[in-house]
Formats: sequence, C-alpha cells, structure tokens
Amino acid sequence: MPHLVESIDGLRVTSLARTVVDMAAVASFPAAVAMADAALRRTEYPSARVPLTALTCDGLLAEAKKVALRHGSARIKRVIEFADGRADRPGESLSRVNIHLAGLPAPELQVPMRGASGRRYVVDFWWPQFNLIGEFDGKAKYLDPQFLGGRTSQQAVYDEKVREDDLRATSKSMSRWPWEIAVSPERLRAWLVQAGMR
Repeated sequence: MPHLVESIDGLRVTSLARTVVDMAAVASFPAAVAMADAALRRTEYPSARVPLTALTCDGLLAEAKKVALRHGSARIKRVIEFADGRADRPGESLSRVNIHLAGLPAPELQVPMRGASGRRYVVDFWWPQFNLIGEFDGKAKYLDPQFLGGRTSQQAVYDEKVREDDLRATSKSMSRWPWEIAVSPERLRAWLVQAGMR
C-alpha cells in the first residue's frame, strides 16, 4: 500500500484522497461532506497556508474504487457526489447538507453579486428563483483575528451591515443563520421558508 502513504513535514500520513474516502465510509453524512468539501476546496481555491492538491470528485471516486469494503461503498459514493469545493467553511457545508435533507432546492454557491453601490461581493448561497441570498453566519468572522484582518469586532459587524444593506438595496432578500439553525434540517427549513422560500 505504498501509494496510500505520503510524507508531510516528515510524518507518514495517508493521502488526502484516501483520508476523505476512509472518513466518508465511517463519519456521519454532514461531517463527511464537510471534510470532502474542504479537501476539494484546496484544489479549487489554493492557499499559501496548505499544500497544493489536485483533488477532484472523479479522483475521489477512483480512490474509492481501490478500497475493498464490504460495507460503506454506497455511503462513500453519496458523499463524494454531493461534495462541492465551493463551500467555503464547515458551516456552509453543514448548511448545504441540511438544505438538501430538508427537501429544499439546492442553492448556487459562492455567487458574485454587485450591490446598489456597484461594489462586488460574493454570497454564500443564492436561490435565483426566490431572489434570495443565504449566508451562514459563524462567530469566527466577527471574533477570530485570522478573519478580522486587523479590524475590530465592532468594525467587522458594521462592515457586514453595510454589505447586507448594499445587497438588499438591489431588491434582493437576504437570510442569515447561525450554527444553531444550520445543524437542524427542520429549523433551517423553517428559517428559509420564513425568508421567502416556497
């Protein structure tokens, strides 16, 4: 099994593809999708902080075929086919899964939009048929120095308000939800229906 092992900073680890496949076989669907989304995101949106990868859904499916499992093959395939590297954070992945489990239409992900000011933004979720923007709102963007980029928490909250007002001024609706809503298909469904999804 030498092809399964890589060396990163002197440590022997399974390849990223194999790790995703292994976790897809045993983790819950939401957790496995979040891992697969994150792995694919490294290819679609490279970062200087993590090693470059060339992982694709086709590559993950090929890796899954190499694994001799008596159970879990259908699970792995389901996770890989649902995975999407455009999901930016675990909260977005969890939201995607629970939107699906709630029987709601799949949103477009990471959609560029212009506000009334002409400024360009990227929104987490977009449902054009409902003219609805969706945003997962974790605390990190307001509290974590990595996301604040030198701003205070107060400035981050204000900047988000300005962004939301600018987008709403284009006659679009917007719904934001926290972790407490994202973790429940039923609560997320009710939240989005209240925001105008039918």
